[in-house]
Amino acid sequence: MWAYSRAAFRVTVLGPERLGIAPGTLLVVSHRRETDVPVLCPPLYRRGELRRQRVAFAARDDMFLPGFFAGFPAGMPPRVRRLLYPLAIAEWLPRVEVFPIRSARVARLAEVLAERGGAELADVLGRAEARGFAERAAACGQRAPVVVEDVLRGDYADLLWRAVRPDDPAGQGLDAFWSRRATEAAGDFRVLVELVRGGRPLVLFPEGRPSPDGEIGPLQRGLGALVRRARPPALLPVALAYDPLTRGRTRVVVAFGAPAAPSGDVEEQTLALLRRTMPLTAGQLVAAGAEPDEAVRAGLVEGRPVEPSLVAADSRSRRLAEAQAAAERSPDALPFLAREYESARS
Repeated sequence: MWAYSRAAFRVTVLGPERLGIAPGTLLVVSHRRETDVPVLCPPLYRRGELRRQRVAFAARDDMFLPGFFAGFPAGMPPRVRRLLYPLAIAEWLPRVEVFPIRSARVARLAEVLAERGGAELADVLGRAEARGFAERAAACGQRAPVVVEDVLRGDYADLLWRAVRPDDPAGQGLDAFWSRRATEAAGDFRVLVELVRGGRPLVLFPEGRPSPDGEIGPLQRGLGALVRRARPPALLPVALAYDPLTRGRTRVVVAFGAPAAPSGDVEEQTLALLRRTMPLTAGQLVAAGAEPDEAVRAGLVEGRPVEPSLVAADSRSRRLAEAQAAAERSPDALPFLAREYESARS
C-alpha cells in the first residue's frame, strides 16, 4: 500500500506523530475515493503503532463476492473481466482483519439472479435491461442470453454489479433471499460489536461509499446502534482530501483529528467531526473562489488541518498560482472541490 500510494499520489500527513489509539477506538474516516484505504493505511499503521495491536476494517460486502474484481471497476475490457471473474478472496479477508457490512435491503444483481435459476432474463429484468445484456453479447461475438444462467459470467460482470432492492423488479418475490440476507446483516453487525468490545480498534467509513459530488455525508444508518452496543471509548476522525489541481501527481492530504468520547446524537457528532477534520487545500480555495488569506486564517483559528504550503504567504501564492493554472486544464474537477469546501463548513 505504501509503494502504490506514493507512486500514484503526493501524500501529506497532518496530525499527531503518535496517535495513541486506545483499545476499542472507532476510527471514522471520510470516504473520498476508492483509493482511500491504500492511502490511509501506511500512515495509520506507523503513527498508530499498530504493529503492537491488530486493527480491524469494516468493508463493503461485495468485496466478499466472487467476481468483485471483474464487476466493480469501471472501464475494463470484457476479456479482462473474464479473466478476473473467477477470483474470490472472501476466505482471506478476515485473516487480514477485514469484515463485511451487509445491507439487509441492498444486494448485487448477480446475487439476485443466482436465486432465479432457469428463469428467462427478460421476465426477470424487463426488456430494456435485458437488451443491454444482449448488446454486450453481440459486442463479444456471442449469442444473446436467454435465461439468467447465461449472464452469470465475466463478460457481463459490470452489468451484474448494480444494486438491487426488494422493490426492484429483479428483487421482487424473493422473500426467502431477503430474509436470509437480513439474518446475515445482523450477524455482520454482531461481529463488529464483538471486535470493538474485545478491544480491537475498528476502521469504519460511515458514509458507506465515496462521495459522488464532494459532499461530506450523509452517513449510513447503523452507526448509532454500533456505538451503543459496542461502547467504544473514543471516536477518532480521519479525513482525506484529494487535490488534482497541481502539476504531476494528485496531492492527497491525510488528516488525523483528536479523539472524542461519543456523546449525544452520534451520527450528528461524527458528521461534525469529519467536516472539522477535512483539510483545507489549494484546490478547494480556487474551486470555491474563497479569499485565500481569510480562509487560511479562519482554518488555523478553528483548528482545521491546512495544506502546509498554504500556511506561509509566499508559498501560498506559488501554490495557488499552480492550482489556478491546473484549474484551466481540469475544469471538471472544480464542482467536486467547491462542494467539498462548502460542506466542510456547513
